[in-house]
Amino acid sequence: MTVRGEKPVCGSGNRAGEYDVGLHTLGLFLVLIASIFGAGFPVVAQKVKWLKVPTKVFFACKHFGTGVLIATAFVHLLPTAWLSLSNPCLPDFFVVQYPPLPGIIMMASLFSLFTIEMWMNNKMGGHSHGGARGFEVSDASTTVTTVTTVPPPRLNQSSSQSSFETDISSPVEEEAQSREAKENAVMSETTVTDVEAQVDPLVYRKMNMNITLLEGGILFHSVFVGITVSITINGFIVLLIAIIFHQVFEGLGLGSRIAAVPYPKGSFRPWLLVFAFGTTAPLGQAIGLATRNTYDPNSAFGLIIVGIFNAISSGLLIYAALVDLLAEDFLSEESNHVLTTKEKKIAFLWVLLGAIAMSVIGAFA
Repeated sequence: MTVRGEKPVCGSGNRAGEYDVGLHTLGLFLVLIASIFGAGFPVVAQKVKWLKVPTKVFFACKHFGTGVLIATAFVHLLPTAWLSLSNPCLPDFFVVQYPPLPGIIMMASLFSLFTIEMWMNNKMGGHSHGGARGFEVSDASTTVTTVTTVPPPRLNQSSSQSSFETDISSPVEEEAQSREAKENAVMSETTVTDVEAQVDPLVYRKMNMNITLLEGGILFHSVFVGITVSITINGFIVLLIAIIFHQVFEGLGLGSRIAAVPYPKGSFRPWLLVFAFGTTAPLGQAIGLATRNTYDPNSAFGLIIVGIFNAISSGLLIYAALVDLLAEDFLSEESNHVLTTKEKKIAFLWVLLGAIAMSVIGAFA
C-alpha cells in the first residue's frame, strides 16, 4: 500500500543541459520533410504517370506499411500509455485503485471504431480497402480488374420447342449472337477504363471513411511525438534520427493506403491527407518549442494527457491495422481471388519486415 507521504512529486525539475533552439528548429524542418516524403511518395507515384513506378513498389509499400502500423500500436503507443498512466506520482486512482485504465481506454476506442464500421457496413454494405495488391482500383488506365457480364444468347423459341430444335439454331443466328456479345464486352471494358475510379459510390464512401479513421488514429499521437522531440535535451540527436525513420515508415504505410483509394480525378482529398500527416508532428514540435520553458511532460497534466491520447490511438490503430488491413489483405475472399499463395508469402514477409523495422526504432524513440 502506498503511503501518501512517500508519493513522489510529478515534474522534471531542473533539466540538465542547455537548450539549443537552432538545432531543435532544424529538427522541425527535417521531420517535416521526412513526413511529407513518406506519406506523399506513394500518392505522387500513383497520380503522376510519367514516374512509372513499378507495381511491385506499391505492393511492397502497402504491406510493409501494415507491419509498421501494427508495430506503432503495440511497440510505441500502448507501452507509452501504460508507462504514463502508471507513474507513481499520479493520484491513487491511476496507480492503486484502477491501474488497468490504459487498457480500458484502448478497448473503448477499439469498440468505438468497430461500432462506426458496423454502422457503415449496414448503411453501405461491402468491405473494400483498395485491393489486396494496393493498386488495382485507383489506377483504371493501367491496371484494372475488369468483370464483364455477358448476357446469355437469346433463344428465339416458344416454350414448346424441344432441346433438339434449340441445338440446331442457324449459323447466321449464332454469328449474330456472338457479335452482340463481343460488342457488349467492348462497351463494358470501355466504361471501366474511361472512368478513373469506377467504384460503387457506397463502397467509395466506405473506403474514404476507413482511411480517414486510420489517419485519425495516427494523427492523435503525432502531436505528442513532436512535442517530445522539441522538449528533449539529452539524447536529442538519437531521438531525432529515430523519429525521422519513424515518420518515413509510418508515412509510407499511410500513403500507400491513401493511394489505393479511388478518389475522383482532380480531388484534393489525398493531398489534404498527406499534408495533415506531414504537418502534425512538426506542429507538435512547434508547440514544444513555444512552450519549452513551461510545458513539463512529466507533470501530472502531461502524463495524463499523453497517456490517454496514446491509449486512444493504440486502440484505433490496433483495430484498423489488424481488421481493416491485415485480415482483409490475407484472409478475405477478395485476397483469395487476387493473390496467389506465393504473393501472400511475399506480402507477409513485407509485413514482418515493417513490424521489425518499427520495433527496432522503438528502442530509441
